[in-house]
Amino acid sequence: MPELFSVNEAAAIAEISPETIRTALEKKSVAPSRRYRAGKAVRHQFSPGDVLYVKVLSEFPFPLSKQDKRSLAQVLAQGHRKASHWSLEDADLVYRSGNMQVLVQCKTLRQTVDQNVTAFRWGKQRIVSSPDILEGEPVFRGTRIPLRHVASLFRKGIPAEEIAEDFPSLTGLDFAYARLASRFGEKPGRPKKRLLIKRKRA
Repeated sequence: MPELFSVNEAAAIAEISPETIRTALEKKSVAPSRRYRAGKAVRHQFSPGDVLYVKVLSEFPFPLSKQDKRSLAQVLAQGHRKASHWSLEDADLVYRSGNMQVLVQCKTLRQTVDQNVTAFRWGKQRIVSSPDILEGEPVFRGTRIPLRHVASLFRKGIPAEEIAEDFPSLTGLDFAYARLASRFGEKPGRPKKRLLIKRKRA
C-alpha cells in the first residue's frame, strides 16, 4: 500500500496551513488518494504526489479552471506525463494552449516536498515512546530528548544553528523531522510564494 499522510501531516510536508487543504477539499479542488469514515467523521489521506499537487496549487498566482486543476492533478498526483494543456518537462510543468506556452518552474517545490517526506519517514523510525523514559514522552531513539521540546524551539523561531548547539547528539535528519513536527496543526497563514511562472517562446 502506498505511503499516505493525514491532513495535518500533508500540510506540514507541503509547508502550508491545514486550513488551506481543508478549504481545497470543501471546494473539491483536491481529491485525496484515500477517504474513509471514522465514526461520523470523514478522514482524508494524501500520497506524496497529492502533497506536491496541493503545494503547487496553493502557490499558483491566479485561479485555474476545474478542468485545468483536474488535468494538473493527473500530472502531479497520478504521474501522467501529459494531461490536457499540462505536460512535464524535466522537473517543471509546461502549459500549452494554442500558440501560448507557459513554463511553471516547480523544481524548488518538488525538492521541498521530497526533503520533508524523507524527514517524515526518518522521524517515524527515530521517535520512540516507552513508559520507562520520561513517562512515555516521545523522544529521539537512544536519548532522553523529547521531540515536543525540540519542535517547540523551531516553533518559537530559534535558529537551527542554536538548537543544534544545544543538542549535539542529534543529527541533521533529527532536526529536519523536529522542524516538520513543529508545523503539525499549524495555524492558518499565507504561504510564501515560490512558484515561478514565465511565458515560453513557441
